[in-house]
Amino acid sequence: MMVQKQKIEDSINRAIDFLYKNQLPWGEFKTYAAWNPWFLAGSFDNSPFVTTFVLYSLKDIQDEKVKTMTKKAIDFLLSKQEKGGVWRFWTSKNKKQIPPDLDDISTTSFVLKLNNVNFDDNLQLILNNKNKDGLFLTWLMDEKYKKSIFWRLVEKNVDCVVNTNVLLYLGQNDPRVCSYINQIINSNKFRSIYYPSKLALFYAVSRAFKNNITCFEKSKDKIIKSILISEKKPGVFGNELERALALNTLFNFNYCGKEIDSGINYLLKKQLTSGSWEKAVFFLGPPFWFLPTPPRYRYYGSEELTTALCIEALKNYLPR
Repeated sequence: MMVQKQKIEDSINRAIDFLYKNQLPWGEFKTYAAWNPWFLAGSFDNSPFVTTFVLYSLKDIQDEKVKTMTKKAIDFLLSKQEKGGVWRFWTSKNKKQIPPDLDDISTTSFVLKLNNVNFDDNLQLILNNKNKDGLFLTWLMDEKYKKSIFWRLVEKNVDCVVNTNVLLYLGQNDPRVCSYINQIINSNKFRSIYYPSKLALFYAVSRAFKNNITCFEKSKDKIIKSILISEKKPGVFGNELERALALNTLFNFNYCGKEIDSGINYLLKKQLTSGSWEKAVFFLGPPFWFLPTPPRYRYYGSEELTTALCIEALKNYLPR
Protein backbone atom coordinates (compact mmCIF):
# COMPACT_ATOMS: atom_id res chain seq x y z
CA MET A 1 0.00 0.00 0.00
CA MET A 2 1.34 3.42 -0.95
CA VAL A 3 2.30 5.76 1.86
CA GLN A 4 0.43 9.05 2.12
CA LYS A 5 2.28 12.03 0.68
CA GLN A 6 1.67 14.10 3.81
CA LYS A 7 3.36 11.49 6.02
CA ILE A 8 6.42 11.53 3.79
CA GLU A 9 6.63 15.32 3.72
CA ASP A 10 6.21 15.58 7.50
CA SER A 11 8.98 13.02 8.01
CA ILE A 12 11.32 14.85 5.63
CA ASN A 13 10.67 18.18 7.37
CA ARG A 14 11.45 16.69 10.78
CA ALA A 15 14.65 15.17 9.40
CA ILE A 16 15.70 18.47 7.82
CA ASP A 17 15.13 20.21 11.15
CA PHE A 18 17.43 17.66 12.81
CA LEU A 19 20.22 18.26 10.29
CA TYR A 20 19.76 22.02 10.51
CA LYS A 21 20.08 21.98 14.30
CA ASN A 22 23.04 19.62 14.30
CA GLN A 23 25.19 20.98 11.49
CA LEU A 24 28.38 22.27 13.11
CA PRO A 25 29.02 26.04 13.06
CA TRP A 26 31.76 25.67 10.42
CA GLY A 27 29.47 23.66 8.09
CA GLU A 28 30.54 20.08 8.77
CA PHE A 29 28.11 17.23 9.40
CA LYS A 30 29.38 14.92 12.12
CA THR A 31 31.24 11.67 11.71
CA TYR A 32 31.48 9.27 14.65
CA ALA A 33 34.23 6.70 15.08
CA ALA A 34 34.37 3.68 17.36
CA TRP A 35 36.42 0.56 17.97
CA ASN A 36 33.25 -1.55 17.68
CA PRO A 37 30.28 -1.68 15.26
CA TRP A 38 27.81 -0.70 18.03
CA PHE A 39 29.55 2.65 18.58
CA LEU A 40 30.07 1.98 22.27
CA ALA A 41 32.38 4.68 23.64
CA GLY A 42 32.54 6.27 20.18
CA SER A 43 33.69 9.81 19.57
CA PHE A 44 33.39 12.65 17.05
CA ASP A 45 36.00 12.55 14.27
CA ASN A 46 36.52 15.61 12.03
CA SER A 47 36.25 14.71 8.33
CA PRO A 48 34.75 16.11 5.11
CA PHE A 49 33.63 12.68 3.90
CA VAL A 50 30.19 12.37 5.53
CA THR A 51 29.38 15.95 4.59
CA THR A 52 29.71 15.08 0.88
CA PHE A 53 27.04 12.37 1.21
CA VAL A 54 24.69 14.65 3.12
CA LEU A 55 25.02 17.28 0.39
CA TYR A 56 24.24 14.75 -2.32
CA SER A 57 21.19 13.41 -0.50
CA LEU A 58 19.76 16.92 -0.02
CA LYS A 59 20.43 18.14 -3.56
CA ASP A 60 16.86 17.85 -4.89
CA ILE A 61 15.08 19.41 -1.93
CA GLN A 62 13.82 22.97 -2.33
CA ASP A 63 13.88 24.37 1.19
CA GLU A 64 15.40 27.46 2.80
CA LYS A 65 17.04 25.48 5.57
CA VAL A 66 18.57 23.13 3.00
CA LYS A 67 19.91 26.12 1.07
CA THR A 68 21.53 27.47 4.24
CA MET A 69 23.01 24.08 5.14
CA THR A 70 24.29 23.56 1.61
CA LYS A 71 26.10 26.90 1.52
CA LYS A 72 27.74 26.27 4.91
CA ALA A 73 28.75 22.74 3.91
CA ILE A 74 30.25 23.89 0.61
CA ASP A 75 32.24 26.60 2.41
CA PHE A 76 33.49 23.93 4.82
CA LEU A 77 34.60 21.63 1.98
CA LEU A 78 36.37 24.45 0.17
CA SER A 79 38.17 25.43 3.36
CA LYS A 80 39.66 21.92 3.55
CA GLN A 81 40.91 21.88 -0.03
CA GLU A 82 44.66 21.52 -0.43
CA LYS A 83 46.69 22.63 -3.42
CA GLY A 84 45.73 20.82 -6.62
CA GLY A 85 42.16 19.96 -5.63
CA VAL A 86 43.17 17.51 -2.93
CA TRP A 87 41.22 16.43 0.16
CA ARG A 88 42.01 13.92 2.86
CA PHE A 89 39.86 12.10 5.40
CA TRP A 90 41.01 13.92 8.51
CA THR A 91 40.77 17.70 8.51
CA SER A 92 43.20 20.23 9.94
CA LYS A 93 41.06 20.24 13.10
CA ASN A 94 42.09 16.63 13.64
CA LYS A 95 45.48 15.87 15.17
CA LYS A 96 45.73 12.54 13.36
CA GLN A 97 47.61 12.46 10.03
CA ILE A 98 46.73 10.52 6.91
CA PRO A 99 47.64 10.74 3.19
CA PRO A 100 45.06 12.08 0.72
CA ASP A 101 42.79 9.48 -0.86
CA LEU A 102 40.73 9.25 -4.03
CA ASP A 103 37.51 8.50 -2.16
CA ASP A 104 37.52 11.84 -0.34
CA ILE A 105 38.84 13.67 -3.40
CA SER A 106 36.21 12.19 -5.72
CA THR A 107 33.14 12.48 -3.50
CA THR A 108 34.05 16.05 -2.53
CA SER A 109 34.86 17.09 -6.09
CA PHE A 110 31.63 15.56 -7.37
CA VAL A 111 29.31 17.42 -4.99
CA LEU A 112 31.16 20.69 -5.61
CA LYS A 113 30.82 20.17 -9.37
CA LEU A 114 27.15 19.30 -8.87
CA ASN A 115 26.67 22.66 -7.15
CA ASN A 116 28.61 24.55 -9.85
CA VAL A 117 31.42 25.43 -7.43
CA ASN A 118 34.93 26.03 -8.78
CA PHE A 119 37.93 24.23 -7.29
CA ASP A 120 41.46 23.33 -8.40
CA ASP A 121 41.74 21.01 -11.39
CA ASN A 122 42.56 17.52 -10.08
CA LEU A 123 41.63 15.33 -13.06
CA GLN A 124 45.16 14.44 -14.14
CA LEU A 125 46.19 13.82 -10.56
CA ILE A 126 43.42 11.23 -10.28
CA LEU A 127 44.01 9.66 -13.69
CA ASN A 128 47.70 9.18 -12.87
CA ASN A 129 46.89 7.28 -9.68
CA LYS A 130 46.32 3.83 -11.21
CA ASN A 131 47.96 0.45 -10.84
CA LYS A 132 49.34 -1.61 -13.73
CA ASP A 133 45.88 -3.09 -14.36
CA GLY A 134 44.36 0.34 -14.92
CA LEU A 135 42.44 0.43 -11.62
CA PHE A 136 42.45 3.42 -9.33
CA LEU A 137 44.56 3.21 -6.19
CA THR A 138 42.91 4.45 -3.02
CA TRP A 139 45.82 6.43 -1.62
CA LEU A 140 47.63 9.32 -3.23
CA MET A 141 51.29 8.87 -2.34
CA ASP A 142 54.40 10.95 -2.97
CA GLU A 143 56.89 9.60 -5.52
CA LYS A 144 59.48 9.06 -2.78
CA TYR A 145 57.35 6.23 -1.34
CA LYS A 146 57.09 4.33 -4.60
CA LYS A 147 60.46 2.62 -4.17
CA SER A 148 59.75 1.43 -0.64
CA ILE A 149 58.43 -1.91 0.59
CA PHE A 150 55.46 0.01 1.96
CA TRP A 151 54.44 0.95 -1.59
CA ARG A 152 53.92 -2.73 -2.46
CA LEU A 153 51.14 -2.84 0.11
CA VAL A 154 49.61 0.45 -1.02
CA GLU A 155 49.73 -0.66 -4.66
CA LYS A 156 47.46 -3.57 -3.81
CA ASN A 157 45.02 -1.25 -2.04
CA VAL A 158 42.36 -1.21 -4.75
CA ASP A 159 38.76 -0.90 -3.59
CA CYS A 160 35.63 -1.44 -5.70
CA VAL A 161 33.55 1.28 -3.99
CA VAL A 162 36.38 3.80 -4.22
CA ASN A 163 36.79 3.03 -7.94
CA THR A 164 33.05 3.52 -8.44
CA ASN A 165 33.12 6.89 -6.69
CA VAL A 166 36.03 7.95 -8.89
CA LEU A 167 34.05 7.11 -12.05
CA LEU A 168 31.09 9.06 -10.66
CA TYR A 169 33.22 12.19 -10.41
CA LEU A 170 35.10 11.72 -13.66
CA GLY A 171 31.91 10.98 -15.57
CA GLN A 172 33.84 8.43 -17.61
CA ASN A 173 32.98 4.85 -18.58
CA ASP A 174 36.53 3.62 -18.10
CA PRO A 175 36.49 0.11 -19.68
CA ARG A 176 38.91 -1.53 -17.24
CA VAL A 177 37.30 -0.08 -14.13
CA CYS A 178 33.79 -0.83 -15.41
CA SER A 179 34.77 -4.43 -16.16
CA TYR A 180 36.37 -4.85 -12.72
CA ILE A 181 33.27 -3.61 -10.88
CA ASN A 182 30.73 -5.42 -13.06
CA GLN A 183 32.66 -8.66 -12.63
CA ILE A 184 32.61 -8.31 -8.83
CA ILE A 185 28.86 -7.78 -8.83
CA ASN A 186 27.96 -10.49 -11.31
CA SER A 187 30.21 -13.08 -9.69
CA ASN A 188 28.85 -12.38 -6.18
CA LYS A 189 32.40 -11.85 -4.94
CA PHE A 190 31.97 -8.58 -3.08
CA ARG A 191 35.00 -7.60 -1.05
CA SER A 192 35.78 -4.07 0.00
CA ILE A 193 38.59 -2.89 2.23
CA TYR A 194 36.63 0.11 3.48
CA TYR A 195 32.93 -0.75 3.15
CA PRO A 196 31.58 -3.75 5.09
CA SER A 197 28.20 -4.00 3.33
CA LYS A 198 27.66 -4.84 -0.33
CA LEU A 199 24.85 -2.27 -0.24
CA ALA A 200 27.50 0.45 -0.16
CA LEU A 201 28.75 -0.83 -3.53
CA PHE A 202 25.22 -1.19 -4.89
CA TYR A 203 24.37 2.37 -3.87
CA ALA A 204 27.61 3.73 -5.33
CA VAL A 205 27.06 1.89 -8.62
CA SER A 206 23.42 3.00 -8.87
CA ARG A 207 24.39 6.58 -8.09
CA ALA A 208 27.03 6.48 -10.82
CA PHE A 209 24.54 4.90 -13.24
CA LYS A 210 22.02 7.66 -12.51
CA ASN A 211 24.76 10.16 -13.34
CA ASN A 212 25.54 8.72 -16.78
CA ILE A 213 28.03 5.94 -16.03
CA THR A 214 26.14 3.71 -18.44
CA CYS A 215 28.50 0.72 -18.27
CA PHE A 216 26.76 -0.31 -15.05
CA GLU A 217 23.64 -1.19 -17.02
CA LYS A 218 25.22 -4.66 -17.12
CA SER A 219 24.90 -4.97 -13.34
CA LYS A 220 21.50 -3.35 -12.91
CA ASP A 221 19.33 -6.49 -12.96
CA LYS A 222 21.77 -8.44 -10.81
CA ILE A 223 21.78 -5.73 -8.13
CA ILE A 224 18.00 -5.38 -8.10
CA LYS A 225 17.56 -9.15 -7.81
CA SER A 226 20.13 -9.35 -5.01
CA ILE A 227 18.36 -6.64 -3.02
CA LEU A 228 14.89 -8.13 -3.48
CA ILE A 229 16.05 -11.61 -2.47
CA SER A 230 17.74 -10.21 0.63
CA GLU A 231 14.66 -8.15 1.54
CA LYS A 232 12.72 -11.41 1.93
CA LYS A 233 15.18 -12.67 4.54
CA PRO A 234 14.43 -11.10 7.95
CA GLY A 235 17.35 -9.22 9.42
CA VAL A 236 19.51 -9.14 6.28
CA PHE A 237 19.03 -5.42 5.87
CA GLY A 238 18.53 -5.03 9.58
CA ASN A 239 19.19 -1.34 10.14
CA GLU A 240 17.94 1.96 8.82
CA LEU A 241 21.17 2.82 7.02
CA GLU A 242 21.15 -0.38 4.99
CA ARG A 243 17.43 -0.04 4.23
CA ALA A 244 17.99 3.51 2.97
CA LEU A 245 20.92 2.37 0.81
CA ALA A 246 18.80 -0.45 -0.62
CA LEU A 247 15.83 1.83 -1.38
CA ASN A 248 17.97 4.51 -2.99
CA THR A 249 19.66 1.87 -5.13
CA LEU A 250 16.28 0.63 -6.35
CA PHE A 251 15.10 4.17 -7.04
CA ASN A 252 18.28 4.98 -8.97
CA PHE A 253 17.63 1.96 -11.16
CA ASN A 254 13.98 3.02 -11.64
CA TYR A 255 12.58 -0.02 -9.85
CA CYS A 256 9.11 0.60 -8.38
CA GLY A 257 7.77 -2.74 -7.13
CA LYS A 258 5.67 -3.28 -4.01
CA GLU A 259 8.80 -3.80 -1.91
CA ILE A 260 9.39 -0.04 -2.07
CA ASP A 261 6.23 0.71 -0.05
CA SER A 262 7.19 -1.68 2.76
CA GLY A 263 10.71 -0.24 2.85
CA ILE A 264 9.43 3.31 3.15
CA ASN A 265 6.99 2.29 5.90
CA TYR A 266 9.90 0.71 7.75
CA LEU A 267 11.87 3.98 7.65
CA LEU A 268 8.88 6.00 8.86
CA LYS A 269 8.41 3.68 11.83
CA LYS A 270 12.09 3.87 12.74
CA GLN A 271 12.39 7.68 12.71
CA LEU A 272 13.26 8.97 16.19
CA THR A 273 11.51 11.80 18.03
CA SER A 274 14.52 14.00 17.22
CA GLY A 275 13.73 13.61 13.51
CA SER A 276 16.85 11.50 12.95
CA TRP A 277 17.57 7.83 12.35
CA GLU A 278 20.07 5.72 14.28
CA LYS A 279 23.70 5.73 13.23
CA ALA A 280 25.18 2.53 11.83
CA VAL A 281 28.48 1.52 10.28
CA PHE A 282 28.85 2.82 6.73
CA PHE A 283 32.61 2.59 6.23
CA LEU A 284 35.82 1.42 7.90
CA GLY A 285 39.07 3.14 8.72
CA PRO A 286 42.43 2.27 7.12
CA PRO A 287 44.04 -1.13 7.75
CA PHE A 288 46.13 -1.36 10.92
CA TRP A 289 49.39 -1.55 8.93
CA PHE A 290 48.73 1.63 6.98
CA LEU A 291 49.67 4.28 9.53
CA PRO A 292 52.76 4.52 11.77
CA THR A 293 50.41 4.89 14.75
CA PRO A 294 47.20 3.03 13.92
CA PRO A 295 44.03 4.86 15.05
CA ARG A 296 42.05 3.33 17.89
CA TYR A 297 38.93 3.49 15.77
CA ARG A 298 37.82 1.28 12.91
CA TYR A 299 34.06 1.81 12.45
CA TYR A 300 32.46 5.00 11.11
CA GLY A 301 28.97 6.43 10.71
CA SER A 302 26.62 9.04 12.17
CA GLU A 303 22.98 9.95 12.74
CA GLU A 304 23.48 12.77 10.24
CA LEU A 305 24.63 10.36 7.53
CA THR A 306 21.81 7.86 8.08
CA THR A 307 19.27 10.69 8.26
CA ALA A 308 20.45 12.22 4.98
CA LEU A 309 20.23 8.87 3.19
CA CYS A 310 16.73 8.33 4.60
CA ILE A 311 15.71 11.80 3.39
CA GLU A 312 17.01 10.87 -0.07
CA ALA A 313 14.89 7.70 -0.08
CA LEU A 314 11.76 9.51 1.10
CA LYS A 315 12.25 12.28 -1.43
CA ASN A 316 12.73 9.70 -4.20
CA TYR A 317 9.43 8.09 -3.17
CA LEU A 318 7.36 11.27 -3.47
CA PRO A 319 7.04 11.50 -7.29
CA ARG A 320 5.49 8.02 -7.47
